[in-house]
Amino acid sequence: MPTYTMEVFRWSGTGYNAQYDTSYTATFDDNDDSVGGSSDSDETVSINGGAAGATNGSPYKIAISFTDTDGNSHVEDFNFFHTSDGGWHFAAEPGSAFTTGATLGSYQSHSVGWDYDEVVCFASGTKIQTSLGEVSVEHLVSGDLVKTSDASFKPLAMNLCRSVSAKLLRENEKLRPVRITTGALGNGLPTRDLLVSRQHRMLVSSKISQRMFGEKETLIAAIRLTALPGIFVDNDIANIDYHHLLFDTHEVIFAEGAPSESLYSGAEALQTLAPEARAEILQLFPEFTKMQTKGNAARLIPSAKDQKRLVDRHATNAQPLLHST
Repeated sequence: MPTYTMEVFRWSGTGYNAQYDTSYTATFDDNDDSVGGSSDSDETVSINGGAAGATNGSPYKIAISFTDTDGNSHVEDFNFFHTSDGGWHFAAEPGSAFTTGATLGSYQSHSVGWDYDEVVCFASGTKIQTSLGEVSVEHLVSGDLVKTSDASFKPLAMNLCRSVSAKLLRENEKLRPVRITTGALGNGLPTRDLLVSRQHRMLVSSKISQRMFGEKETLIAAIRLTALPGIFVDNDIANIDYHHLLFDTHEVIFAEGAPSESLYSGAEALQTLAPEARAEILQLFPEFTKMQTKGNAARLIPSAKDQKRLVDRHATNAQPLLHST
């Protein structure tokens, strides 16, 4: 059964307008991709390694105002769940300014339910260019020097992994990888078939991008690229391990020779994700809250609508996504 781990805060007696000085680690065991509460008899959660118990009640995504530890005001979504001992806990979303010591403010709005779905990462077996040559992504460790698009080598901060079982792939089509076949991006890239998650962004470098955005290079989600020949959702994969590569700053690195993004975890990153995808990194990897990406995105990330327009123009004009320089 898949396991999901996240940093959470226990809802205080006063709830809103309270400072939260202690965080906990929640570990969910679940056979599906959603937090269901009392409607899901197979879902359990453990807090700080304690006994696992069933969740109950309904899970909520609640927009709440708060003040961060620097005194700045925000409004963000928080994911709430209720434990069997009668306690409410909540998790902030990826890139959130809400950390230990922040003060929760007032309720704004809510919806019922939240998901574990949509990862942004490379599949095991992917060759990444490093100072030692090409290395399989699953063998990379913190401190390894990875080649970036500015021709330098940057130390890897974290390599985070999640295994997705055959059962979970059957139950959640959104977890199936996108296959980018050899040469499909243009200029002979990638040099081998490349498997990435749907939301993983690949670099596009073209005159079409320059005309549309005033930027030759942009980052486009893999799922958008499936409108092009040789790029498709691979429904034949039995199971898969996904890896997130995190650096101090957002980087363009090379996977199977093709330029692609590292994990982007800054405040701007939230604006590039669909609402249902924003909780994924924190839910799966509690370390994420301690490693925030500095600075801006490595390249322009167009809106979803503009990404589709860009890909459609490439398809109509039969132009490669990566032009030779």
